[in-house]
Amino acid sequence: MNIRCLAVAGIIVTATGLSACSSTTKQSLIGETSSSSSSVESSTTLVADSTTVPATAPPQSTPPVSAAPETAPPATTPPATAAPGYSLYDEVSGPNVPTTRTDPFVSSGVLTNGVYWVQYLGGETMTPSIEVRQAFFGSECESRAAAAGEECNNDIFVLGDPSREIDDLPFAADVLLTIADVNTQKSYWITPDELRTVRAGSPTVDNAPGGVYASFQYLMTVQGGQIVKFEQVWTP
Repeated sequence: MNIRCLAVAGIIVTATGLSACSSTTKQSLIGETSSSSSSVESSTTLVADSTTVPATAPPQSTPPVSAAPETAPPATTPPATAAPGYSLYDEVSGPNVPTTRTDPFVSSGVLTNGVYWVQYLGGETMTPSIEVRQAFFGSECESRAAAAGEECNNDIFVLGDPSREIDDLPFAADVLLTIADVNTQKSYWITPDELRTVRAGSPTVDNAPGGVYASFQYLMTVQGGQIVKFEQVWTP
């Protein structure tokens, strides 16, 4: 049977389960311990195989651990737009059409914050397929139409080129989405899901005002990579 004796600052402790160390071992350990300096700074463990190892490992510096946040911050800050709080086909105010022009756009890449003139082409519920063009109103309608050799009809002129199709720009969860009644010109609030339904000719509300879908253009407001407003503009 192997016997281990632990000598710590001159005190002999037997290994667990052993009744005692031999007297010879005790005397040897006491002799070694008493000859040491009274200010012993470290102790050793003697094992049967004559190997001496530190009884206590030197302390290691450990970098402080920061507590993980309870909730990870969003990758993108959501737009500061209040939820509409409407029911399907509630009447709402019409879109605030610019007096001069909608914003220009790049041919590829991220569509920056701004207001754009778009045609709704369908697509997925939360990522509509759209075609973006630039529209001009008022005095700019007259000048841009004249430059293109065309006329400014009904105070609106839409450039045919450039245009851009997009199908990966999502609706915000609280998007303000409206459609225009072809007969009354009034605007009504709907959801992205209802937009697809009414466009297919089957609104979920019987005799819904504006339930007969017209392919008018939309005034689209983009903030932070999301569509926060998608308002159909009644045009003659």
